[in-house]
Amino acid sequence: MKYKMTEKNAPGRGKVKILAETYEEGEPEGFISGRWLYKLRNRQEKIKYLKANMK
Repeated sequence: MKYKMTEKNAPGRGKVKILAETYEEGEPEGFISGRWLYKLRNRQEKIKYLKANMK
């Protein structure tokens, strides 16, 4: 994948190159794409997931 680069002014450093958007255009396919809740099997897994990611 070829990344897009843009130039921005950084404080004290002048112009620097940074990455532009890195996502692919379009919509996710399927009804449950991106819905993490449906990917977990039971209540214990959901609670474990939430606890692990609440930092």
